[in-house]
Amino acid sequence: MTDGISNSGLPPSSPDWEALARHLSGESSPEEAERIQAMLAVRPEDRELLEGLDRMISGISPNAPEDLDVEAALQKVKARRELAPSLRLEPRDASAIPVSPPVRWRVPMTAVAAVALLAVGVASWLTYRNRPREQAVVPPTSRMIATGVGVRDSMRLADGSKVVIGPLSSVIIATGYGADAREVEVRGNAWFDVVHDERRPFTVKAGNAAIVDLGTQFAVQSDAPAGVLVTVSKGSVSLRQMNTPVTQGVILKAGDNGILKSGGQVETRRGSASEDDFAWRSGRLVFRDASMDEVIASMRKWYGIELRVNDRSLVTRHLTATFADESPGRVLEVIRLALGAEIDRRGDTAIVRPSKGSVRSR
Repeated sequence: MTDGISNSGLPPSSPDWEALARHLSGESSPEEAERIQAMLAVRPEDRELLEGLDRMISGISPNAPEDLDVEAALQKVKARRELAPSLRLEPRDASAIPVSPPVRWRVPMTAVAAVALLAVGVASWLTYRNRPREQAVVPPTSRMIATGVGVRDSMRLADGSKVVIGPLSSVIIATGYGADAREVEVRGNAWFDVVHDERRPFTVKAGNAAIVDLGTQFAVQSDAPAGVLVTVSKGSVSLRQMNTPVTQGVILKAGDNGILKSGGQVETRRGSASEDDFAWRSGRLVFRDASMDEVIASMRKWYGIELRVNDRSLVTRHLTATFADESPGRVLEVIRLALGAEIDRRGDTAIVRPSKGSVRSR
């Protein structure tokens, strides 16, 4: 099958998602566009699918209406794709993300379309949270919620727990979630508001860490430079190395930060948490005496920019700054001024060099 049409000329049993992504982003060749239009003419359900995806992609455009209901559009589209009666799309919990305007960055449309198409497949495994808890449908397989560069998202799980996902991050919900246990896996940044249930522990796996809810709100960063970072805003959690006894967990309470290092030891910072640790939820990028490794990772997540700092005199520097809805160019300029350096930007790569008047390290 090519370009959404089978070799026989008849519509295929399922669309060619890559061809539809190109068509949706306006990158199809005239011949491919003609073939897709022919397919859509005889498959009205696929035309509705494409129109629903188009509306979803428009939702990240600066000119899109703020009240665009992506999940409702997907629900309508998927209903026409004869979604199995036992599975229903879970509406996103808008209250989990602050109402300030979302951060929007320029992303190649092919990538955006591909993410949108992937979202349809992912969404088909989600369940409505408004079913009675004792009748909740247990998903037949794991499912993943993922975000792109500069994008945040949220969802409510079947048990009522909330999840907010940071830029370029993902949360995998384990098979059988809610049956006897509740397990999720985090890559990147995520914040949880957990409905506590002693009968069904809520466990987050991140890197080599296992974090168990003890009735709380907390954030997890799996890729922090020093290890897996856990910040508690309410209640408490147990943090330990994965595959170790529960009794070895270190209890973190509200206001605490804990870091599980690569060797398995937990470093606790009692009372060190602040609003800055959760600033990403409202679209603010905060550097608080941040190392260059942290700055580099954040620039990749929030702006899709590969920041290269090769000079030893700059690699050891730290940055303190706060950004909210600033353009990539503005952020790079602040970094340049803070470091007293020069930045040569080439597309999505920014090379940081010592200024001409400084002495270069050898």
